[in-house]
Amino acid sequence: MAKIIVFIGMAMLLVFRAEAQTDSTTAPYIPLPPLVRFVRVYGGNDETLPPVLLVKQRSQEIFPTYGARTVTIELDVQSPIPPSLYAVVAHCSADWTEDGNVFLNDVTYSRTSDIDWRMSAVQNSYYSYRGKLSLPNQTLKIPYGGNWKVKFYEFGNDTTLYAEARIFAVDCSAECTIDIYNDFYEPTHKASPSALTLEALVGSSISIADIQMNTAVFYRMNRWNEPFVTSQSSSLPTTTGRSSRGGFQTLIGGSAAVGKRFRIMEIPAENDYRILDMTNTAQYPSGTVPVRMPLSDLRRNGTIYYRADDGAMITRGIPMIYDDYVPIEFVLDPENRLPQEDVFVVGSFNNWTPSAEWQMHYNEQDRLYKLRHWVRRARHNYMYATGRINADTRQPENISYEEFEGNNAAAGNTFIAFIYYRDINFGGYDSITAVGAASIFGKR
Repeated sequence: MAKIIVFIGMAMLLVFRAEAQTDSTTAPYIPLPPLVRFVRVYGGNDETLPPVLLVKQRSQEIFPTYGARTVTIELDVQSPIPPSLYAVVAHCSADWTEDGNVFLNDVTYSRTSDIDWRMSAVQNSYYSYRGKLSLPNQTLKIPYGGNWKVKFYEFGNDTTLYAEARIFAVDCSAECTIDIYNDFYEPTHKASPSALTLEALVGSSISIADIQMNTAVFYRMNRWNEPFVTSQSSSLPTTTGRSSRGGFQTLIGGSAAVGKRFRIMEIPAENDYRILDMTNTAQYPSGTVPVRMPLSDLRRNGTIYYRADDGAMITRGIPMIYDDYVPIEFVLDPENRLPQEDVFVVGSFNNWTPSAEWQMHYNEQDRLYKLRHWVRRARHNYMYATGRINADTRQPENISYEEFEGNNAAAGNTFIAFIYYRDINFGGYDSITAVGAASIFGKR
C-alpha cells in the first residue's frame, strides 16, 4: 500500500512539473524597453557643423554663414532587439516653447520612422544599436523656418519620450554679421573680469517689416541649451538658459531697411575648452574597468594650452570596431580651495548640459573631486562648472565656469546668432530669417 501511495505521489509531481514547464514555455516574451544612452545632432554629414537646416533662400544676394541641406541625428540605444522608435517634429518659438500651431505641426506629415539602425561592436556592453536619422527625408519635410524639436517615441507607447534633439531651420531672407568687442564685468568668483559684447547687424535686400524682426538669440557653438536672448517681444524676456546666471544688458536699434542691431553686453569670456582625446586605444582600452585620466586637472585661471574644437565631438578616424564607450574617471584637484557650490563636468560627451548625473564628489582622503562615467570614444571638449542642484527639480542652477576655468579674452569660441522674424502666415509663428557667426579672430 505504501508503494502505491509513493508511486501516485511521484506521478502527480511529474504532472505538475510538466504543466509548469508548459506554462513557462508558452509565456509571451516581453523585451525590456529601449534605453537611450546618448543623442547628438549636426549639420549634413559633417560632425563639426551646427544643426542648421537651410529651408529656403529668398535672394541670391544673401549667403548664410551656416546652412546644410540636411541635418543628422544619432541615437545610441541599449536594447535586446532593434528599437521600434519613430520621430515626431514640433515647431517652437524662439525660446524653445512648443507653439502648438496646427498648421505647422500636422499630425499626418510630422513623423517618420526612417531610422537607419546598425549594431554596435561585439565587445561593446554600454549600447547595442546606433540609429541615424537624416532630415528632411522622403517621409518628413521641414518646409518652414524656426526652432524645431525632434522627439522620439516607441510604437505602441506615444506617452513616453525617449529622446529629444534640437535643430534650427533657416528661411533665409536677410544677411547677418556679428561683431565681438572686449568688455568687463564683475565676476562672482575670483576670476578675471574679461567679458565680451556681441552685436548682430542684420540687413535685407527684400522688403521686411521692421517690427516683425524683433529677436536675436546668441549661442556658443555646440552649446544649444545656453541661449542669450535679446528681444523686443514682451513674450520673450531677455534671459539665458534656466540653469545659467543671467542679467545681461541688451540694446536694440536701427531698422531692417538700413540695418538693425541687436547687442548683448557683459557676457563672460570664459576660456578655451579642455581636451580629452580618447582616440588612442592603448591609453583608453575598451572594457568595464574605469580608466583614470593621466593627470589630475587643475584650475586654469584663463590659461590656454591647446586650441580646442569649438565644443564639438570628433569621431572621424575611429574604426567601427573601436567606436564604443569607455568608463572614464575624471579627477579634479581643487588645490585645497574647495568651492561652496557643487561641481559638474560639462562637455561634448553630455551635450554641454550639466546634470545631477554628471556631478562630481569630493574624496576627503585624496582631497580630489572625482567622477566615473561612460564616455563615447572620441576627441572631446569639456570644462568644469559650479552650481547648485535644486532639491525639488533635481536640476542644476546658477551654473558658472569662473571657479576652475577663469576668463580669457583670447578664447576663440565661436558665437552664432539666429535672427527671428514673426511671420503672420498660418496663424503666426517665429521663423529664423538670418544666421551669422564670429569669434574674436573674425567673422565666419
